[in-house]
Amino acid sequence: MKKLLILASMLLMTSTAYASTENVAQGMGQKAIRGGVNLVTGIVEVPMQIYKGYQKGFGPIKNEVGSKTLGTILGFFRGFGHAAGRIGWGGLELFGFWTANRPSNEGVGIPFDAEYAWQMGEQYDIFDPSLAQGLKPIPVKLLHGIADGFLGILEVPAQTIKGAHDGNVVKGLGKGVWFWFSRMVYGFGNIYTCLVPNPPDNHGYPMSGDWPWSSLSEETATS
Repeated sequence: MKKLLILASMLLMTSTAYASTENVAQGMGQKAIRGGVNLVTGIVEVPMQIYKGYQKGFGPIKNEVGSKTLGTILGFFRGFGHAAGRIGWGGLELFGFWTANRPSNEGVGIPFDAEYAWQMGEQYDIFDPSLAQGLKPIPVKLLHGIADGFLGILEVPAQTIKGAHDGNVVKGLGKGVWFWFSRMVYGFGNIYTCLVPNPPDNHGYPMSGDWPWSSLSEETATS
């Protein structure tokens, strides 16, 4: 536990979010570290969300006592949802550290308040601008999960063609297989965690295109 707290403190002092990077080793390391920390500390979201709920209250209720009481109760349930998201996504990043990934999760899944569970950050409001719009990232995440999980194999011909254009078919084929398995890992991960929050960004090597067929469409268009 002492070592975990030391690690958490070090991460807190260097908590500037890392973006996706084409440095494969660096990206894998960043992803594994964040995944491990979120996997172990995800449960911290429960007391943090209770505290945030108490501090924020529940806007529609004007009575301060009633507002803070309901905010605390909602924070309790929100905390378990966020904890489940951190633990699930943490495991995905830790054990899938070798994968490539989408550069950003913007609009894909409800975002965490902050990089790590103990940070305040800014809460995502599912009622802004409307409930329908606020919940939209959930089905988008599920759709991306299904597409990546079942159609990720399209990366193989796309990257192979790209490799041929660059004069290295073998490298293109290898990259295509890597991207295929990466899309499957993230795809089924997105399906499994579609109802719980996830990071708004990704560490690691970025795949080209949001969808499995994006790269193939680009290569076909330029052929």
